Amino acid sequence: MKLFSKRGGETRVGAIIEIGSGSVLTAVVVSEASAKQPTIVWAKREFANIGIDYDFARSIKSMLTALMNSMIALDSEGRAALETSFPRYSIDTLQVSITAPWSYTISKVIEYENDTPFTITNALIDNLTEKANEKTMGALSESEKEHGSGLTIMTRATTDITANGYRTMSPIGQPASVVALTQVSAIAQNLMTSAIEDLRQRMFTKTKLERYSAMLVFHSTIKDLYPDMTEYCLVDLTYEATELAIVRGGVLQYTTYTPLGINTLVRNLATRLDIPQGDAQTLLKRAYDADSLDSVAAKQKDAINLLMKEYQDALEVLFHETGDSLAIPKILFLHSSYLHERFFDNYIADAAKAATSSAHTVHTLSHDLMLTQFTGEQKIDLLKRGIDTGVLMSGQFFHKQGSAARFTQV
Repeated sequence: MKLFSKRGGETRVGAIIEIGSGSVLTAVVVSEASAKQPTIVWAKREFANIGIDYDFARSIKSMLTALMNSMIALDSEGRAALETSFPRYSIDTLQVSITAPWSYTISKVIEYENDTPFTITNALIDNLTEKANEKTMGALSESEKEHGSGLTIMTRATTDITANGYRTMSPIGQPASVVALTQVSAIAQNLMTSAIEDLRQRMFTKTKLERYSAMLVFHSTIKDLYPDMTEYCLVDLTYEATELAIVRGGVLQYTTYTPLGINTLVRNLATRLDIPQGDAQTLLKRAYDADSLDSVAAKQKDAINLLMKEYQDALEVLFHETGDSLAIPKILFLHSSYLHERFFDNYIADAAKAATSSAHTVHTLSHDLMLTQFTGEQKIDLLKRGIDTGVLMSGQFFHKQGSAARFTQV
C-alpha cells in the first residue's frame, strides 16, 4: 500500500462546485498534467438569501436554491465558455466541496503496538483502517444525535501512517514495534449530498462525482504550498461561518467552527446601527477597501469596533478548542477573499494571542496562491475576471489530485 499515487499525462476537465456557508461557487477548469496550474475557464458565485435572524432550516433551504441556480448556470454558461475556449473538451468530473456548517471533518488515529517487533502487512493496515471506520461511524452517530439531522460520510482518506513514530509512504514489509494510522473523513448534511446527486443525474449524468469537505481542500492546498511545514492552524472565513482546523505532524487532527462570518457581521452591524443591510455592507466594504477604520464616522467606528471585538471573542473560544491539551500552533493560514483576508488578519492574530498569550503569524492564502502559482499576465487576467481565492484553491486541488492522498468516495 502506498499513500500517494502518480498521475498520468491526460487532460482532465472539471466542474468545480464549492458550497459555502452562504454562497455557492461554480467554475470550469482544464487541468493539463504538464502545467503548473489549471486553466480557469469560467467562474460564478451565487449568494443565498439567509435573512437577518439565522435559522438552520430556512438557511439550508436558501442554500439548496442557490445550489440549483448555480448548477443551471454551470450547465449553460459554464459549458458555453468551455466550448468557446476548448471546443474539443467536455466536463468529465464534478468536484464538490462543502464548508461548515453543512460539512465538517473527522480525524481518527488508530495504533497497534507489540513488545515483539513485527512486519507491517496489508492485513494489519486493513484491520487498522476498519477500526478507524468504526470509530468514525461512532462519532457520526453521536453527532447526528447532537444536531438532530441526517449526516453522511462523503469521502475517506488514510492521510498518515507511522512506524515506530516515523512517517512512512510505503509501510508494507517494514519492521516495527508500533504502527499508527490516521484516517480523515469528510461528513455532510444528507440534504446537501442528495441534492447534489439529484442535480448531477439531471444535468451531468456522464460525469464522475468527487465530494470533499472544504477543510480537506484547504489542508491539501497548504501541504502543496508548504510541504515541509507540519504544525499550523487553518482558519476559513466564509460568509456565514468561521471554521478552524488544527494540523500537527502534517496531519489534520481537529476541526471546529462558529456561525459567524462576513454576512453575519453585516447583519449584526445593520441591527446595531438600525440601518438597511445594504448600507451596513457598504460601510464595512469601505473599511475593507482601506484596510482601516480611519475614514469611518465616530459612531459607526465604535459600532464596528464592538462588532469586531465580539468576533474576536468568538474566535478566542475556538482557539481553545484544539482537540488536545496543546495550544494552537504559532502559524495560522487564513482563507477568505483577498479583500477580507487583508482586513481580518490582524484581528485573527490578536484573538490567537489572547487565547495563548503568545504571538502568532498569520499567512493569507490569496497572496500565497497568486504569488507562487501564477505568472504576472495570469494574475492580471484573474483579477480582471474577478476570480476569487475559492476558485484558485479548488482549481489547484483538482489539478493536483493525481499526486495527492488517495481519497475514497463513499
